Order: sequence, then C-alpha cells, then structure tokens
Amino acid sequence: MNMSSKQPFDVAVIGAGASGTLLAVQYSRQSLPGARLVLVGNAGRPARGVAYETPYLANLLNVPAGNMSAFPDDRGHFARWLENRLPGSGSGTFAPRRIYGEYLARILDETLAGGAVELVEATVTDVTPHGDHWTVHLHSGGTFTAKAVVLAVGNALAPADPLDMSRIATWYRGNPWAEDAVPGVPPDAPVLLIGTGLTMVDVTLSLRETGHRGPIHAVSRHGKLYQQHAPYTAQRLVELPGEFSTPHGAFRWVREAIVRNESAGGDWRAVIDSLRPHTSRIWQGWSLCQRGSFLRHVRNPWDVHRHRMAPEIVGHLSRLLADGVLTIHAGRMLSAEAGEAGARISVRSSRSAEMLHLDVARVINCTGPARNYSTTGIPPIARLREQGLLTPDTLRLGFESDQDGRLIGIDGSANRTLFTIGPLRIPTLFESIAIPEIRVQAEELSRLLARDRRAV
Repeated sequence: MNMSSKQPFDVAVIGAGASGTLLAVQYSRQSLPGARLVLVGNAGRPARGVAYETPYLANLLNVPAGNMSAFPDDRGHFARWLENRLPGSGSGTFAPRRIYGEYLARILDETLAGGAVELVEATVTDVTPHGDHWTVHLHSGGTFTAKAVVLAVGNALAPADPLDMSRIATWYRGNPWAEDAVPGVPPDAPVLLIGTGLTMVDVTLSLRETGHRGPIHAVSRHGKLYQQHAPYTAQRLVELPGEFSTPHGAFRWVREAIVRNESAGGDWRAVIDSLRPHTSRIWQGWSLCQRGSFLRHVRNPWDVHRHRMAPEIVGHLSRLLADGVLTIHAGRMLSAEAGEAGARISVRSSRSAEMLHLDVARVINCTGPARNYSTTGIPPIARLREQGLLTPDTLRLGFESDQDGRLIGIDGSANRTLFTIGPLRIPTLFESIAIPEIRVQAEELSRLLARDRRAV
C-alpha cells in the first residue's frame, strides 16, 4: 500500500492495540475540522492487543467493570455496554478479557466510521524524520507521511528466558501469549509454568479450559500468589508523608498504615489504593539508585498486593491447589535438560536448598513481558534507537520520555513530534500498564496533539 501521494496525516499511531485505539478514539473527539489520524497495526484483529486477544473465557480482567471504561469522563461506559452484552453483570463484574477486547473493537469501529481515523493493517519497518514531518515505511514497500508519530506498541517483548532453553526447544514455549503456547499439551501430561504472577494464573486456567487434567507446577523465587480483590471502605491520602522520600521509608509507612487501618476495622487494600493517584510522583521523587533499590527489594511485595485477582479466579486456584493439581514452588531454576519424553527442569528450593527435579511435557514462560529495549531488533524501535531518536532507560524498563510522553533522544532533548503511550512510559510514570492510567494518557495526549495542530 503506497500512501505517499496523500497529504500528511496529522498523527501516525504505530500499534493498533488497546493504547493506540484509546488514543485514536480520543483524537477523533477533539472537534478538529479535517482531522486525520492513521492507526497502523499488524493484520489481524485490531484494538485488542496481547492482553485482550486471548481466546479463553477463563481469563478475566483484574479490574472490575466499573473502572474499565475507555473514557475518563464517562466511568460507567464499559459497565453499561457489558450489561447489554452480559445481562446481570454490573460495575463489580470481572469480565472476560476476550469480551473487553470486543468492547475496544466496537469503539474503534465506531471511530473509523466517523472518518477522522484510518486503520492500516501493516508492519512498520522504519520511521524517519524529514523537516517538519515523518516518513513511515511499511513492510510492503509503501510509505506515508505524518506530522507527528506516537509509538503505542504495548508490551512488545516476550518474557526473557531464565536459562538457555535450546536443549528443550521442542517442549518450551517462551511466549505465553503465542497461539501454540497452550494447545497441544497431552491431557494428562505434567506442565511447568515459570513464574507465579498473573500470567501464570491465566495460563493455568487456559489449560483447564482446553481440557488439560494433568498436574501443573509453577515456580518463582518467592513462590507467592497475588492477593485478591475484596470490598473495602476507600480512604483518601491528601498529602504524601515525608517518609515517601525513600523506598525504605515508603515501605515502612505502608506497613504501619496497614496495621493502623486494620486495627480500626479497615482493610489493607484501602491503604494500597490510596497511593494510586500519587505513585508517579513518588517514583519521580526517587533517585535512580533508589528506584533500582525498590525494583530489587520491594517491587515483588508491592505487585503482589497492588495487582490483585478477581475473587472468581482465586476460587478456581484454591480448588486446584487443594486438589493437588496445582503446586507452587519457591525456588530457582538451575538447569533445563531433555528427558525421555519431555523436559527435565532442576529447581533449588528457596526455603530448604533441596533440589527438585520436574519431568514435564511442556514448559511455558510466564514471567511477564521483558522491557529491555536496548538491544531489540523489533522495527521500528530498533531504527529509532539507531538514529538516536529514543533512549532506553538505565533500569531497562522502557524509554526515556517527558511528562507529556515526548520521547527523549540520545542528546537529552525531548522530540517535539515523537511520542509514546502506555508501557513504554514506565521509566517516567511507573504506573503505565493498566487501562485506568492509559485512558488518561490518551485523553491528555490527544488534547496536546490537537493543540499543536491548531497552532500550525
């Protein structure tokens, strides 16, 4: 497809998943005469991205419907849509992620019908600046131009391998979201899942949905499952206490606040969630060294309590654990070897230092998406990095950007017309992967882009 003869688009959004869709929808609502935004994504089902592409109904959202609206100014939008799609549901329903993907797709379809947004199903291979516009190159050889570019690639990297898995390549699936990750496991065969977070939970329930009956082992260094959602009385934290100037002080304050709250009949969830509006400010107030310390020592307990599971999911897991179908191991993987009919994984227990040898028919990496973009060859990220137009952050969480989402180049300056949205903004915002945060980013960035267009 060659679009080079057309007038430049106002904005080219690279990535047609949830982040790109939310931005496109918000831009179309800015009341700009003649507005033109192009959303570019791989052929397939747009709007859903990795998170909402799942075919398994057992994979539920970990945020209730009442907080999953695509629109910050209409918090009940998704809950109303869901009630029509699933009669009897409500704002407290934890909907299947597949159905949330349908919701995003419907919103995108309505936006495309308005004419301000165009969808191009293609792979972007390069993005190059030329004066006051950008040239976007497609795998087909076609090109088009845009005045601004937004990277909305979501979680582009598969989990990092914990070991050299080449010896068990036949039985190993390094990407838990790939189409071949779950299907094809013999019904009674044992499976090993690397990681005990939310991805492990999704894969476990996906296996059961496909008819798998065999034992499932899950291993991580801490061996902890995430906590569950439960009702609580919300509390507001108006000002941040001085303890939040360091990760150690913040962790101490949280623990003490939970004790006080529970002593008064409250719930620890109220304390954790009272911090959500302040998380980015806390993160930005720490030095690079302090951020690294948090990631090494505090991030796991924080994630376990911050990103919680739906009660229905906890019920399923509890039954699997009680029946001995699911076993959680706290330990470190030391080796992966080919066995007689599968893979043999050796794990050293974190608690007893004893060795455990697991013979399994499939190993699935569920450690979550990697975020080290310093060496990735994924286009167009690699090309923009090679041109010095974006900079991987020191902690390998994403890319450096300013408060508005402008990407920062190797020279330390923010590019006026090159932006990002969603997970790539983790180095700046920390909280940048959930819909409640991304929908606000989409609204704010769409207004900025519209303002820039009006100023031309």
